[in-house]
Amino acid sequence: MSDQKAVLGDYLKDIRLRNHWTLSQVSTMTGLAVSTLSKVENNQMSLTYDRLVQLAHGLKIDIVELFGTSSESDTPNLLGRRTFTLAGQGRSIKTKNYDYLYLCTEISKKSMVPIFAVAHARTLEEFGPLIRHTGEEYFYVLEGELDLHTEHYAPLRLKKGDSAYFDATTGHAYLSVSEEPAQILCVCSTSESELAASIHKETNIRD
Repeated sequence: MSDQKAVLGDYLKDIRLRNHWTLSQVSTMTGLAVSTLSKVENNQMSLTYDRLVQLAHGLKIDIVELFGTSSESDTPNLLGRRTFTLAGQGRSIKTKNYDYLYLCTEISKKSMVPIFAVAHARTLEEFGPLIRHTGEEYFYVLEGELDLHTEHYAPLRLKKGDSAYFDATTGHAYLSVSEEPAQILCVCSTSESELAASIHKETNIRD
């Protein structure tokens, strides 16, 4: 965790200095206190995911830049891009409904966003409002069983080895029904920025 704090502080300070912003200016742009920003830059604290979204939105940057990945506008659009994620690695984001592990994060502005997720909610009441975002979504059940809830269909129960593909603009939720929380591999044809905003809403609703 200390390494993650140091990385965030270094990247935030680099972005601020490259743009010749003072901490006070960044505070005005983002709504985060100067003292908070100073502690982040000095590696004395980390930020929750909703605060990271707020920071990126205020600075008008892609959230991946806070993790050291250049935005598409900063790098040439080259063919042959490639990256990989080793077992146990990735960018972890935890909400009350899901534990997300974003994979292959070194490349920004991807056409597809791969995510490993663990579903914790077991009822719609516990889950809250259904999630929706642009694009399409595919998932494959790696472990356990879950019910896929979508607003236009009856719940669909899927077991290990089953998969589904759907229009992500329709409200949807994954609910675990097995003894252990279901684990899935999910691929979304949605921008990382919009997925970040979707998760931001989820954390706000559930907090």
